[in-house]
Amino acid sequence: MGDSKVLIHHPDEFPIELKHQEAKSVSSLPSSLQLICHSPTPFHLGENIQIKIPSIAENLEVYGVIQSCNDTPQGYELGITFNNSDALIRIRLLEQLCYIQRYRSHVLNEEGRELSDQDAALEWIGKYAHLFPTTN
Repeated sequence: MGDSKVLIHHPDEFPIELKHQEAKSVSSLPSSLQLICHSPTPFHLGENIQIKIPSIAENLEVYGVIQSCNDTPQGYELGITFNNSDALIRIRLLEQLCYIQRYRSHVLNEEGRELSDQDAALEWIGKYAHLFPTTN
């Protein structure tokens, strides 16, 4: 059986802001959900960080913990876990918004259809939401 990590790969076309945070007291264990993203700078294992994606949701912040930091030719690939249900809900929402915007751009480029945010969300949910990683 072994480790059953559930991975969400952050789309690189949406810049992600990662900032060191002082440790906060946490009452629960890390979840099996892990965000995989790229960073130009390394982070230390166990480091608490703030995650923001301003191009998607300017005021939404999520806090996580660095679980892995691997050197790559493009910088560093990070694995980030989350310690509470609020953070899990927030990161899934934020990443789904990224994937919806990616879908919206794809439809415009490939089909010439310009979708509103709402229409793109409805189409993406109908086609792909069931495939999006969850920890249920």
